[in-house]
Amino acid sequence: MLNPFLKAEWLREGRNIRLPMMIIFYNAILAFVMILFMVFNEESFQKGYYYNNSSYVYEFLIISSIQLLAVFFLMPFSVSRLFMADKENNMLDQFVMIPGISKQYVQAKILLVLSLNGVLFLSGLPILALVCIYTGVSWTIIVRLGIMVLIYSFWAGSISIFFYSIYSKLIWGFVGTLFGQMMFIIGTIIVAEMLRNGALLMQQGELSSSVSNMCLILLLMNPIASYMGYFGKLTGDTGLIATFCSYLGIDTSQKLFSLVFYKAASLMCILVGIAFLFFSVWHMEKKRRN
Repeated sequence: MLNPFLKAEWLREGRNIRLPMMIIFYNAILAFVMILFMVFNEESFQKGYYYNNSSYVYEFLIISSIQLLAVFFLMPFSVSRLFMADKENNMLDQFVMIPGISKQYVQAKILLVLSLNGVLFLSGLPILALVCIYTGVSWTIIVRLGIMVLIYSFWAGSISIFFYSIYSKLIWGFVGTLFGQMMFIIGTIIVAEMLRNGALLMQQGELSSSVSNMCLILLLMNPIASYMGYFGKLTGDTGLIATFCSYLGIDTSQKLFSLVFYKAASLMCILVGIAFLFFSVWHMEKKRRN
């Protein structure tokens, strides 16, 4: 049986002009950036400047990075819109009182988040395909980009759903979402730096393997880690992540690191998202029992 909340949300989105407007502006930004690069590269070539095809790869990287950044920036607003009608009409408190509804409610929200971001990504495929014509980027990179969009959508969407479900005010849900994302993106780096400095002070300038392993776990929880795998696959440059990891005492010279680390980081994004969804359902069920 189709989730009734998902069906209602799809009908609401289908009758609203917001989604078509989002698609138009989303693709307009991608197309504008692509045209800027095309004009700049064409002008440089005509004036006799050194022509380097690798610059086109960075054009694809920038356009794809804009798509990934859009997931993080748009997520608080997108999920806020999904909760707005229910909170304004006090429907969420009434839904919570029905046994078993909390799980269906949360499932509908996260499925709609994944669907909307998937639609945005698919709408930008013609622009990506046009960029690929003169970059030589393989179609497997586009597939990987699509998977990353879905993973980041699940990660950011789960965090947003959790904070919007526990706070009665939308503004606090918005603030909580931004705070949660920043804790994983920036907070993990700060904590890893604090662990390193503390270990150096306590152990007279040496980092133990236990401290390095704790820093490694913190890096795995940072969504930027999986993006660095995509960056390295596209450009062949892994110097930035290798330098930072060696700074924390993590050995990146082994082939096993590049083979497992980035995949584990993507898996960690999924596990973190599942945890936030679980706590969302748990909070709503606890509220019903009380």
